[in-house]
Amino acid sequence: MAGGRLRNRLLAISNDLATKPDSVLVDYLRIPQPFVSPGRRIARRLLYALLVLSAAVLVVYLERDGYRDVDSGPTTLSLLDCIYYATVSLSTTGYGDITPVTEHARLMNVLLITPLRVLFLIVLVGTTVETLTTASRQALKIQRWRKSVRNHTVVVGYGTKGRT
Repeated sequence: MAGGRLRNRLLAISNDLATKPDSVLVDYLRIPQPFVSPGRRIARRLLYALLVLSAAVLVVYLERDGYRDVDSGPTTLSLLDCIYYATVSLSTTGYGDITPVTEHARLMNVLLITPLRVLFLIVLVGTTVETLTTASRQALKIQRWRKSVRNHTVVVGYGTKGRT
């Protein structure tokens, strides 16, 4: 008798959840996924950003004779100038005080610095986008799960502790 009431109650809950849209089920269902701490995610993204920045500094440093600082004239750039130029360039600030003057330096800027700039922005914006889309991805996972699971009854609390 008690089993019949429990079965009816579970069936009512199941039918209620079956009629809800997937976006609402995010509050009820959790699809298992590996846990990565937010600090580790941020550290990984910062590492990616530093790697991209280092690559840009290396490109500018190797081609430093092709760049000119407007204030100091035709002297070659120091390592600090290369770091400054790469940082300003990757952040899309572009003050214009250090510019590529030779054709080779301009070609390297187009072929390497510009893609690195895009990659740098993707890394920085990625954290924000990930945070904003977490609920949408969870709803999509639930939608896929609902399509694959049919005619199942989940009984919660009927383990070794549930029988006592």
